[in-house]
Amino acid sequence: MSATTTTTTLNEDARTRAVSVRWLISAREDLVWFIGSVVTSYALFALYVWGWVPLVPMVAAWAILIDAPHVFATFSRTYFDRAERHARARLLWWSLLFFAVGPLAVVAGVGFLFFFLAALWAYYHLVKQHYGFMVLYKKKNADLDAADNFLDRAFLLLAFTYPFVWFVAHDEEALQRVPAGLHGWLGLLESALLALTVAAAAAWAGRQVQRALSGLPLDVPKYLLLAAAIPMHWVVLLTPMPHKPIAIVAMLTVYHNLQYHRLVWFHNRKYARGGECRERHGAAEFISRRLLNYVVLGVLFGVWYQVPRQYVNHGADPGAFMTQLASGFLWGYALLHYYLDSKIWRVRRDPSVGKALQM
Repeated sequence: MSATTTTTTLNEDARTRAVSVRWLISAREDLVWFIGSVVTSYALFALYVWGWVPLVPMVAAWAILIDAPHVFATFSRTYFDRAERHARARLLWWSLLFFAVGPLAVVAGVGFLFFFLAALWAYYHLVKQHYGFMVLYKKKNADLDAADNFLDRAFLLLAFTYPFVWFVAHDEEALQRVPAGLHGWLGLLESALLALTVAAAAAWAGRQVQRALSGLPLDVPKYLLLAAAIPMHWVVLLTPMPHKPIAIVAMLTVYHNLQYHRLVWFHNRKYARGGECRERHGAAEFISRRLLNYVVLGVLFGVWYQVPRQYVNHGADPGAFMTQLASGFLWGYALLHYYLDSKIWRVRRDPSVGKALQM
């Protein structure tokens, strides 16, 4: 081997060590679906803020065509999977009690508190998915040093939490949905979170510089994910707009939806791995046999779930007892999705999930 060839090889090895670029599916798929699909959030944001689309049609179309189908995606690999129903019977059937929580809270006179906590869980669910994708990229790229795990987690959670608290503290419509006893604490919480977020960002950035100077690999997919998700949340949550508590739900969540659809579709390819799949998995195999099946059934579920919910949210008297009762029941679909989602993607605890995701 010549000296030139040896030098070239060493340089290539150094570059390989300098960065780590391992994707969950492939560079093209990840950049389009897990990172680049953030453009849909910016698109809804721009269309609404500039007055090009009205609020209710935008939210209703998103809810029926994109958001509800992503809830159906969870059901496609749980309730519709014969093997999962058997393996997770207790989890799946007891989780249906979430449909009773909202109505019981309304009947008990604490419906206001229920809707407040449900909304908090909804935002936490968005943040938790971004954290989950970050962890998947960390595992793929062997980015698991204890210091990095701590700083990545702290930076991500604070960077998503501060703008949300700022939004709640500064938007009159949002404040009306917060228990009065908490109003006096929001300013203090906002200030504390801002200081912690700045400190976490500085520590996180310093750690990346340290990694680079030490020759440790830089986890490029993780950086791209954070660069896509965090600024979008800040832009949407800190920008004034009419009826903001309703409008931002679609803007923040459409990115989450598309990420989730692609991950579930990738996971559900396991249903096409042999002739025994139909017998073993039942309806889940049919749902994921063709993309058309998955899309059509997801939209039909969206009509079933979200048409009544959109009427309750935008067409009925919000203060009426029956409206609140119906809204509490319909929240059950979302709560069920949030809870199951926290249980079914544990790669470390469930080897079948790691295998399906090719981890």
